[in-house]
Amino acid sequence: MSAGISKQANRIDEKFSILNGERKKNLIVYITAGYPDLAATEKIIYALDLAGADIIELGIPFSDPVADGPTIQESGQYALKKHINLAEILKFASKVKPNISAALTLMGYYNSILQFGLERFASSCAENGIDGIIIPDLIPEESAKLLKAAKAVGVKVIFFLAPTSDAARIKLVAEKSSGFIYCVTVAGITGARTALPDFRKYVARVRKFTDKPIALGFGISDAKLLRKVLKHADGAIVGSAVIKVITRNLHKKDLAEKTGSFVSQLRKGMNRPR
Repeated sequence: MSAGISKQANRIDEKFSILNGERKKNLIVYITAGYPDLAATEKIIYALDLAGADIIELGIPFSDPVADGPTIQESGQYALKKHINLAEILKFASKVKPNISAALTLMGYYNSILQFGLERFASSCAENGIDGIIIPDLIPEESAKLLKAAKAVGVKVIFFLAPTSDAARIKLVAEKSSGFIYCVTVAGITGARTALPDFRKYVARVRKFTDKPIALGFGISDAKLLRKVLKHADGAIVGSAVIKVITRNLHKKDLAEKTGSFVSQLRKGMNRPR
């Protein structure tokens, strides 16, 4: 850990805090950093924050994003052509974080983080206002070095569970994950869907092993599905549906406003005030 870096106050904990005896429900929004460019990403982040996003995931563009469906893959390829990289995104985060109330996380693949350097990455996250990191292709069994570095500076490391996860996997992820547990609604890749499978028993199985917040993601495309998810989970993650709005309005002057408007409608559908 770099000299002078101490643990930061973490907004993820704040967002999932207990209010009137119940854990707050959270709207978590994913966007690809640098899609269509960082100037637009900055405006979109401010619009998402104003619209009521509790946690904003900034996706790190990667050449082989195995967990992402076509919508997010295409946005990442677009950003890569603009030469958006991890160092640039971290610097960018330090600019936007003081101007928003949302928690800020990074979502990226392990190879780019490993090349950056694990301790350097964790320290840079803390220095630049990143509250948590999500790495789809990092399994808990191989995470000890990153977990140690992140814990030292107060950055959360969020792991995944799937509907097919057995009791041993759930127990391990429940132990290692911090901030919240990312439960995917379906086995496979990301992508907006018109319906979701029944995940009540799945969430109930996870809750047997932990009292940490549970957020469901993959496939949530509208307020109806959002409400369904939040009846059972503490957070709902919306990504592909938001990227689709950005894509439809890619070259319009009101890109950020259109994106914020979509998220505002989701927020209104949550049935709770901000």
